Amino acid sequence: MRIRALLVAALVLAGCGADDPASAPPAKPGSAFPAKVAHAHGTTTIPAAPERIVVVGYTDHEVLLALGIKPVGAMDWFGAGTYGKWPWERVAWGGKPAEIVSSKSYEIDFEKVASLRPDLILGVYADLKRPDYDKLSQIAPTVAQAKGDPYTTPWRDMTRSIAAAVGREADGEKLIRSVDERFADFRAEHPELAGQEALIVDAGTAPKSYYPFASADPRGRFLSELGYKGSAEIDELAGNGFGTEVAKERVDLLDVDRLFLLIDPPAQKRLDADALFNRLEVARKGDVTPLPYTSSDQLGAAVAFSSVLSLPYALDGIEAALAEET
Repeated sequence: MRIRALLVAALVLAGCGADDPASAPPAKPGSAFPAKVAHAHGTTTIPAAPERIVVVGYTDHEVLLALGIKPVGAMDWFGAGTYGKWPWERVAWGGKPAEIVSSKSYEIDFEKVASLRPDLILGVYADLKRPDYDKLSQIAPTVAQAKGDPYTTPWRDMTRSIAAAVGREADGEKLIRSVDERFADFRAEHPELAGQEALIVDAGTAPKSYYPFASADPRGRFLSELGYKGSAEIDELAGNGFGTEVAKERVDLLDVDRLFLLIDPPAQKRLDADALFNRLEVARKGDVTPLPYTSSDQLGAAVAFSSVLSLPYALDGIEAALAEET
């Protein structure tokens, strides 16, 4: 009953305008509203420039921040004290991150969403099931993930969808071109990487097991944009998934030209003492690059987020990490 009342209240109040400094500024006259954005559950029409945006996707807020817009609500996917504190987000939030609209880190708190009176809800980098999408759509126009596998929307497509929803398509294209130039510069400066086989691996449970990401995953695509090629064996094992779990006994599957490990100090300490891993040729050659996730520079998270906001930070970090190893 309470959530129904909040939904009704949100519908009534959605057009009342923004009263929060974190809301989006109005679009300029002549902008493309009403805007239409296609997604997995149909096409959503945004009638006017949104002023109170709530994000229920994993990294949707980062596209908004890159566009100079602060959402009023966002998900705290990790629940580990990292919300609003990622290094590449801090300046954009200005010390005032959005209200948290999740419970148990990854579950949507529909009552909280409704209480924020949004006029647009974004779940682009997400896996919104139809019932949840319908419930959110009762609160405000909602843009869900693109068709295809959830959590695999390329960063360019994600940027374009969100930019279209907020009437900032030209700004979105400028952001994309800027990051494209950064990748092109990196490849030009590192032609030796072209064709080398590389993997990004979640090594949080190492050396007991590992989770290398497939080429189709955003982390795998990040390596491709650096100039590397993926592992055909891992791609085959992953099928259409994000990646595949590799047991300690099959650590040989990770013996590629370059390994990037998403890893923090406790697992790193265990891995340093593991004889089986350290017998790999890639380890003996010193071509293993640790990317801390929640510690140090949190470079691993920047790579994993692979958003138009986090990618420049990730590129700077990878450049510096590789320079230290030479």
